[in-house]
Amino acid sequence: MEVTKGSKTALVGSRYVVSLETTPAAAGLVDLAAVLLGPDGRVRSDDDLVFFNNPRGQGVELVSPTSVAVDLAAVPADVDRVVVTGSTEAQGARFGDVGGVTATVACPEQTLAFTPDGLTEETVLQVVALYRRGGAWRLDAIGQGYRDGLAAFAVEHGIDVDGPPAPPAEPATVAAAPAPVVDTRTVSISLTKDSPDKTARIDLRKSRGEAGWVLTVGLEWDGRGAVYDRDGRCTRYGEGDLDVYFFCRNEETDEYVVISGERGHQGDLERWPHVHHSGDSRGPGRGGKPAVEEVEVRPTENGDLLLNVYQSVDNGGGAIDAFGRPRVVIRYGRAGRDGRPGPDADEIVVQVGNGKNAFWATVAHIDVQDGVLTVDGETRYSRMFSERMPGLDTRGRWVARPKGGPTGRSKKRNGTGLDRYQGTCQPG
Repeated sequence: MEVTKGSKTALVGSRYVVSLETTPAAAGLVDLAAVLLGPDGRVRSDDDLVFFNNPRGQGVELVSPTSVAVDLAAVPADVDRVVVTGSTEAQGARFGDVGGVTATVACPEQTLAFTPDGLTEETVLQVVALYRRGGAWRLDAIGQGYRDGLAAFAVEHGIDVDGPPAPPAEPATVAAAPAPVVDTRTVSISLTKDSPDKTARIDLRKSRGEAGWVLTVGLEWDGRGAVYDRDGRCTRYGEGDLDVYFFCRNEETDEYVVISGERGHQGDLERWPHVHHSGDSRGPGRGGKPAVEEVEVRPTENGDLLLNVYQSVDNGGGAIDAFGRPRVVIRYGRAGRDGRPGPDADEIVVQVGNGKNAFWATVAHIDVQDGVLTVDGETRYSRMFSERMPGLDTRGRWVARPKGGPTGRSKKRNGTGLDRYQGTCQPG
């Protein structure tokens, strides 16, 4: 049965599957989500948003990238509406590019179809809502779009986009002065989300000024669809791009600059912050190895480096671990034939955690002070639906949404992933 925009139809079943269909040419352009709303039309908590990185809610479950199951009997009594939405924002597209979308609402007893029309510049679409009325359930064929994207949708439904963030976890305290004796021991440490202390250190002074020592910092990942054997070894690397940004702070001037794999923003070892990016990685490396985005850092400089990952690809899902065991790797040692630290180099590996609904994840804070490098390996996340890139304040502390800081945006539409790459840190 076809329903029209604005129509209200009685639902006769108890468990429905809502599916979105597009033309084959538009496959993958629309991300599906569902929102549970109370009588005031607002979410009760962040868990009421069901999507890629939170696929199960109370009575609602994302069963595929294009369909969501709603068990009306299991929906809590204080939820009045379940709104099913689609978004093209992560793909840098608009619904006018999709060429039509049809929603099918089906159960064994009933099948309803709805095709919204007149869509052009919208990037978010409220498709249909299943809602309570007089002790029964009905279907509302909404078809309402948002040109201002997910942020406008979030504000309308009570998701705090720019409200005060939760107090960030304090970075680990670094000793005010280095130890009087240089630590020459080889460092080999792996930090995970379960490590009681998520900090590790390398004494960069162990080189004694000898030429040819190299410091690198990189994010490695095995890719979507990576295959592992019983011992956890990766036997096949997958695809999947991650946007990796290195936020650098000058401790004397409080200036910042962002280094990335994008042309014109890769940095130079001869100029502050004396960091150079190896280039953008869009899939497995040569010889079927992990994907890597890496910077080389001149180790004699004092300063801070924040390694950020932008998750626009998953529409704010924060689903970093879906890319195949991503990890931050810091290496320091004599250069091998390839110019990178050799096999006897110090190595700190930070296994990246996950579980937040955010566009941005800050996966490592690296501080170099008087020849000692300290890694804070706790993964932190930006505010939900905030496009602002996390940064550092004038005291070198992590800030979820720095005022006047860079903002993430679609590379497909703008050519680069940020709207600015340098500026001044906000007061601490």
